[in-house]
Amino acid sequence: VLDLPTAFWHELARKLDTEAITLPVSLRLVIIGGERASPEWLASWHKHVKPQIQLVNTYGPTEATIVATIYRVPGSMKAETTLREIPIGRAVSNVQVYLLDRHLNLVPIGVPGELHIGGIGLAREYLHRPTLTVQKFIPHPFSTEPGARLYKTGDRARYLPTGDIEFLGRLDQQVKIRGYRIELGEIEMVLEKHPDVQEAVVVAREDGSGNKRLVAYVVPQHDQLLTSSSLRRFIHEQLPDYMVPAAFV
Repeated sequence: VLDLPTAFWHELARKLDTEAITLPVSLRLVIIGGERASPEWLASWHKHVKPQIQLVNTYGPTEATIVATIYRVPGSMKAETTLREIPIGRAVSNVQVYLLDRHLNLVPIGVPGELHIGGIGLAREYLHRPTLTVQKFIPHPFSTEPGARLYKTGDRARYLPTGDIEFLGRLDQQVKIRGYRIELGEIEMVLEKHPDVQEAVVVAREDGSGNKRLVAYVVPQHDQLLTSSSLRRFIHEQLPDYMVPAAFV
């Protein structure tokens, strides 16, 4: 069994396509999760991997003890050519998933809504952040159990006619790169604290192979000369490695 971050699986699929590597004959199950799974790399995967090896795409935030939904990818996606994304599937046991509008009403099939998670796996709270806890962990509107809650994920999704869920992206500025959650506004705020920076915007750009990286666009103060290395050092003093942009423009 291989349990991999999706970014690692993308790299594995690329290696299968370009370097003719082989997988162990004992391999029977590959589980991926952490970010969007690229349909482009799935085509390469099916080309080189036997259908006997089950691929499972999973979804779930830390606040719901990681995996909340699973999707067993068919051995061939030919039957699902109408899908633009690899679905994230359905809720696992002891988990409830709801797609709700901003008034907490259930949305119909095909209509986007915010994904909410309930069940036994929910975290208790955000440590020392009571306001955020109240915002994100709300009373369960469809449960009669005392104290039952739902977690507001901030993720957009919709139901497919099959009953599976399709992930559509974020409702806010949060992105995922190599499995790390990143708030783009947090990086922008740090950049704009630099004395020589007037304005900054950070985006997640995707290259031809589906890999994401952070790119910062910066306007200097009064024709000040800025260098990528100085900005990178400035950010690195305040944020972790994975939040430092790969490029500055």
